[in-house]
Amino acid sequence: VAPTVTGFGTNPSVPNANGTTAFTINVGTGGAASTGTINLPAATTGWVVTCYDVTTPASFVTDQTGGTTTTATVTNYSRTTGLATAWTASDILRCSARGY
Repeated sequence: VAPTVTGFGTNPSVPNANGTTAFTINVGTGGAASTGTINLPAATTGWVVTCYDVTTPASFVTDQTGGTTTTATVTNYSRTTGLATAWTASDILRCSARGY
């Protein structure tokens, strides 16, 4: 089952997915959001998610900052300041999620 997304920017999407094994997220437009939620199938304990910003990798790093048995929250950080910062509009994240 492909994940869905909420938060991020305006009209975020999952344009490509191989279930939760590998998928891309388009963060949408707006340029104001620094966090987003990935909605996933139910796992016993939770999810471990890894995402890479492939549009602006020199500027941003995206880390998992929370979650539940059906969600994972990710936050975007500036590589230079370490502070949470908004993704650039239409940034593409390549992600993988593993339930445990």
